[in-house]
Amino acid sequence: MYKQVQCKALYMIRLKCENRMEVYIFHWCFLLLALFHGSNQADVIIGHYKAWWAAVTLPNTTVQAMLPDDFELVTIKDWIPPGTHPVVLEMGMEHDCGPVWPKPLQSTFMEFKYEIPFIKRKDIIKRKDSEATFNYKSIIYVDSEAESFASREVYRLNSSVVKPVNVSLENGAYEFNYNDLMFKAFFTPKGAWNTTDAYPGFKQYMNIMNLKWFGSPELTECAQHHYDFTSAKIRPAAMTVSVDHNLLSPMFPQGVRRFLGLDTAPGELGTVEVDIHFTMTLPETCD
Repeated sequence: MYKQVQCKALYMIRLKCENRMEVYIFHWCFLLLALFHGSNQADVIIGHYKAWWAAVTLPNTTVQAMLPDDFELVTIKDWIPPGTHPVVLEMGMEHDCGPVWPKPLQSTFMEFKYEIPFIKRKDIIKRKDSEATFNYKSIIYVDSEAESFASREVYRLNSSVVKPVNVSLENGAYEFNYNDLMFKAFFTPKGAWNTTDAYPGFKQYMNIMNLKWFGSPELTECAQHHYDFTSAKIRPAAMTVSVDHNLLSPMFPQGVRRFLGLDTAPGELGTVEVDIHFTMTLPETCD
């Protein structure tokens, strides 16, 4: 584990390197980090996450069209309307995120995630992992070249660098620009900060965030967050969001949409603001 953290640390330093050969060396060190780890690898990434989570329900056919060809939706029966499936927007800031050691290499950055939870392989031949349920992190947007590089090269995520326009958790705003395409979301708190068990609907978010996730359509490697839900603070938040066409998926609805807060939206999960600590694994076999 020490060597893996060393590689991560070296990569985080690489942005200060001007020599292209040095950057090349750091690049390959980070790739080796992803190759030399065991299936029982302890979490080596930590962070403090402040974000809004929003589960958006869309027709099954629409969400299925967003998936890689080898995957299909897992039917959800109890907390969303029949014939629909959630996609999840994570709109947040990662604080003090990075290797567990040394602390000076941890950083703070904006991170947006567009993901499709509760999916499984469409296996013709029975596989060891054919019944496993995953979360497909389809698109990642960050404001850090370093973090975007790490997401692509180690975790095989579809990560791009965006320009924050107005990202303020204190003022309930989350706006960014990617190639002249805009994402705009605004939030209004609808409840007091409390523990996770104070809001029954949050259990479904916990189920989503506990899933193993992947970003490459080939599903060669997965990773997993381990959130500290015991100490987390959460509160419902109403959301107004607009997304330019093709910023997320061509099938994602355009125009302005409004969502109620957690536990206040009949037939919907609702939007929630979270303040939570986590650890994260390195990539490992999806089993």
